[in-house]
Amino acid sequence: MIEAITTIQPYLRVYPSDEQVFDEPVTRYARHLLPLVSIDLSVVNPSWQGWIHLVNTVEPEDEMVGIATHPFHNYWLRENWIGFHINDEGRYEMLGDFRYFYLENQPGTLPEHYPGHRQELEEHYVVQHTGFAEARTRFAQRGVFYSQNLIRLNPDLDLSREEPSTLITQLGGGVGAGNWAYGFPLDEGDENNVRPLTPEGIPFHFIASVHGWDYCASGADSILLFYEPDSKMALLTFDWS
Repeated sequence: MIEAITTIQPYLRVYPSDEQVFDEPVTRYARHLLPLVSIDLSVVNPSWQGWIHLVNTVEPEDEMVGIATHPFHNYWLRENWIGFHINDEGRYEMLGDFRYFYLENQPGTLPEHYPGHRQELEEHYVVQHTGFAEARTRFAQRGVFYSQNLIRLNPDLDLSREEPSTLITQLGGGVGAGNWAYGFPLDEGDENNVRPLTPEGIPFHFIASVHGWDYCASGADSILLFYEPDSKMALLTFDWS
């Protein structure tokens, strides 16, 4: 297990391109999902090969991703959970219907979670994409990772005087239960290594976690990424404190 990574490592790709992360249609994926960092799986387990991607959902503006789209949920797409298959090209294929994302549904086809929900969400998408583009460009220019939330709250900050922000809060090892540990079948036999389960009862492995708001204008306190090597499944959930 490695904690609090702040410097660029050869096993990390920070702000990878949309084309490196998502299968077609890339633009449709990139509307709803922001690629934060890709991780060489062999650094977690030498027997594994390829890259896995830690992404953020643009939703939610409030509450949880998927909270208002229950007609399009399945085993892998639930409130606060989203699953992908890693294809032979190393790109994510979402395991379900794009209408899991609220704005993929035409106005009036789903009830609003609260009055004005859709309008607020549309405005939130603009803010999230703008902040993400700023952070991605800054990293490309400087080659150093600085928290987007820190800069948003301190727009006149002199970055030359700042230490790099945390890229990865934890890489490898196990993770205990938190606010994320609900709504999905879990193996909780080891309180220090709580793991989601496939439909067949096979446990996932914890890969990494990051602070969502370090990479974007806003985000979860922790985004957690899990992997199941036999099926090449990636599963993400979000811890909101």
